[in-house]
Amino acid sequence: MSNVISSLSSTLTAGINSVQKEIVDTQTQLATGAKILNAAEIGIVTRLSAQASGYKNVSQNIAAGTNVINVGQTALTSITTILAQAKDIATQASNAGLQTSDRTALNTTFGQLIAQVANLITNAGVNGENVLIAGGSTLTIQSGITGGTASQTTISNLGMSTTALLINSSTVGTQTGAQSAIDALTTALSTVSTYQSTLSATKTGLDASAAASLSLSTNLQATVDTIQNVDQTALQARLQQLNNQQSIDYYLIAQMNTAAAAALTIFR
Repeated sequence: MSNVISSLSSTLTAGINSVQKEIVDTQTQLATGAKILNAAEIGIVTRLSAQASGYKNVSQNIAAGTNVINVGQTALTSITTILAQAKDIATQASNAGLQTSDRTALNTTFGQLIAQVANLITNAGVNGENVLIAGGSTLTIQSGITGGTASQTTISNLGMSTTALLINSSTVGTQTGAQSAIDALTTALSTVSTYQSTLSATKTGLDASAAASLSLSTNLQATVDTIQNVDQTALQARLQQLNNQQSIDYYLIAQMNTAAAAALTIFR
C-alpha cells in the first residue's frame, strides 16, 4: 500500500510541477501582453511585421511626395490667376486710344505680374524638391516594398519658367507688344492648365497607392497582433483555474503523505 501511495504522490508532484510551469508562463504573458510563441509563429510574426513596417514607410514616402505636388498645384493655381490678370492688362494696353503715360503704367504693372510668376515657379518646392521649375530634378517616390524601379514612381519635372511659357520678354508698352502679349498669355494659360491636369492625375494615383499601402500595413499589423497579443480576460480565467488546480493537488499530496505515514505506523 505504501508503494501505491508513493506512486500516486509522485504522479501528483509531477502534475504540480507542470501546473506551476503553466502558471509562470501565464503570468509572464499577462505581464508582457504577448503570447509565448513557437519557432514557426516567431518566423511568421517577424515576416509580417517587416511587411507591415514596409508598407507604412511607403505610405509615409508617398505622403512626402504628395506634399511636393500639393505645393506645385497651389503655385499653379496662383500662376493661373496672375496670368489672367496680366492678360487683362495686356487687353487694356492694346486699346489704341491710350496715352503713353497710361501704357507705361500698365506695362510696369504687367512686368511686376510676370516677376511674380517667376517667383512662384522658383519657390514652389519642399526641401529642395520642385516639380515645376526648369532644371529641377525628377521626383522619385518609393511607392512599393519589393525594391528596384518597380517599386518607384517617377514624376517628371514640368520645366516651367517665364521663358518656357514664352512670356519672359512680353511687354505691353506698345499696342503691338500688347497684342503679342495677349497671344503669349493665352498659350501660357493653356500650358499651365495642362500642367494642372498632369499633377492632379499624378496625385490621384499616388493618393490611391498611399491608401492601399496604409490599409495593407494596418491589416498586416492586425494579423500580427492576433498571433502574438494575449486575451487578458481569457488568461486571467485560466490563471484562476490553474491556481485552483494547484491548490487541489497540494491538498491531495498532503492527504497522501498523511496516509503513507499512517501505513508506516501500522507496520512498525
